[in-house]
Amino acid sequence: GGSAGGASGVEHIVLLKVKDDATDDQTRAMIDGVNALIGIDGVISVSIGKIFVEEGWMADRTRGHNYALRVRLEDREALRRYQDDEGHQKLLKGTIAPILAELPPTAVDFESPLVM
Repeated sequence: GGSAGGASGVEHIVLLKVKDDATDDQTRAMIDGVNALIGIDGVISVSIGKIFVEEGWMADRTRGHNYALRVRLEDREALRRYQDDEGHQKLLKGTIAPILAELPPTAVDFESPLVM
């Protein structure tokens, strides 16, 4: 582990409230589309998944969010490029927004060195 010279990057975290009546095809299209964002210049890694709460030992702290995604980017400039990217905008408007119960989704961005 350890970080390469403490180089910082940007984490982009999004919490989604996907509608209960979203189809498997719709959620698969969202997941595939998000995973394809790895192709954008400056994107280091991407992950998306369904939020879970383990019965018995985990309190439900989800506040109704049922999917989460994380994109790691090289820097703030890369975040700007990512936000403006045509493919990202198309995915957001065409695939993700139509199946969300709440818009805009909850999102946060922060800088940090990556510890591995």
